[in-house]
Amino acid sequence: MMRWTMAAMLLTGQTPATAPLAPVSSWNVEYADDLCVVSRAYGDVATPITIGFKPTPFGDTIQSVVFGPRSRLGPQGEIDVTLSTPSGTVDEPGKGTRVHLPDGKRAAITYYISRQSLERLVDSPVVTMRAGRSAPLTVALSLRQPVLAALRRCEADLLQHWGYDASKIAAVATRAGPAPGDNPRRNWITPDDYPTAAFIARKQGRVLIGWTISPQGRVADCRILRSSGVADLDTAACDAVTRRGRYSPALDAAGKPVKSYSTRYVTWQLPG
Repeated sequence: MMRWTMAAMLLTGQTPATAPLAPVSSWNVEYADDLCVVSRAYGDVATPITIGFKPTPFGDTIQSVVFGPRSRLGPQGEIDVTLSTPSGTVDEPGKGTRVHLPDGKRAAITYYISRQSLERLVDSPVVTMRAGRSAPLTVALSLRQPVLAALRRCEADLLQHWGYDASKIAAVATRAGPAPGDNPRRNWITPDDYPTAAFIARKQGRVLIGWTISPQGRVADCRILRSSGVADLDTAACDAVTRRGRYSPALDAAGKPVKSYSTRYVTWQLPG
């Protein structure tokens, strides 16, 4: 595992009613076999709040994780999470999960935002997270473009590790995005896609899939990058994305549509 660390300067701006937590570490980008994570600690050095962002490589969603003292993050359970900056709400409210860690002292909040929302956090003087009924958490995030550039390099390295064409990755100047009016998180995979045989057998799992986006914005060549362990669930994830996925295609430096790639985790979970 390689680690890149980089310092980010603290921006000044409007002061909220409660002073934001200041950074107590540099940004850290971690490489691993199937993930890239950028994270930073805030507040008190002894008991910090750590905020991390983990993208699915070249995908549309970012998993956001907050670690900190249980007394600060609140009780366990499903929660509604909203992020905001002085400019307004960053993303539509989303569902998150808050769990207490086995050490008995810390908790973790996990939720998802769009990649575009992460971009909107860049250079914001403060970011506030509202999670359920807990007190809002405000930090001087100090997220800069060089941090995201390092994250993108990590993502490109992962795609090459999975066998995708390095020259095609390098040619992309503007990433592919969802087709206008589309919402991949809601529309591409639905409960109706749950394979009948897996449902009857009470099979669950999480699969990582990757695919090619054509210059016309169509999805092709979907592959299983990490299996759920249940073949029907793996196949159903690729079938749904191939059938419904539509993009505004990636562009090269000259503005010409080019082939690109994307990935996504799909979690198949039974109701109840």
